[in-house]
Amino acid sequence: MNWVEAFGTAASAVVAVSLTMRNIKRLRILNAAGAVGFAVYGALIGSAPVWILNGFIAAIDVWYLIRMRATRDRFDVIEADAFSSPYVRVFLEFHKDDIARYQPEFRLEPDRGWLTEFILRDATPVSVVVYRKAGDGIVDIGLDYAVPSYRDFRSAEFYFGKAAERIADGHELTFRVRASVEAHRRYLERLGFERADGGPDADGAYEYRMTVRGSAPPVGQA
Repeated sequence: MNWVEAFGTAASAVVAVSLTMRNIKRLRILNAAGAVGFAVYGALIGSAPVWILNGFIAAIDVWYLIRMRATRDRFDVIEADAFSSPYVRVFLEFHKDDIARYQPEFRLEPDRGWLTEFILRDATPVSVVVYRKAGDGIVDIGLDYAVPSYRDFRSAEFYFGKAAERIADGHELTFRVRASVEAHRRYLERLGFERADGGPDADGAYEYRMTVRGSAPPVGQA
């Protein structure tokens, strides 16, 4: 195999990998990269149909990526009871294997004060946060889970920004979460969480914390 064939094989591998992506943005980025590679390969072997087709595919991918970047999603938060809401039950059951993969330490125990909030993106429930107020300005996050096709951090950035300010209600608030999986720890660090002092607990989970301060409440409200 000469270098031209190796280049074409690498481009085809990138296209193949792109088709395994659940996240649409990642799919478009990898597919565009693979298509550009195939277009160059087509030019190198002198095949106009190959480079024209893949050049067109790359242009379409780039066009969609530009549209995605320019589109402003609407985010909303709705509350649900963690134990009486049928939708919470169905959502957690449907995603239980993926939840266990990234947050195996999650336990939804009754009578522990757990509250549930869904983050809606253009009216579509894309992630869920299960939390409880532990007192002294501490909020324990039992679960922070986003469905695979919407794992681009935008929902999390919204929640731990605007939505977290609402929970803080003008006061300083510290979010506390346990993480035993490396991917989950990287996610928390990207959001601004810092690992607390001390080693892992019995589940092998480390504690992470992030402090936010809410916007001041309206005049007349405590």
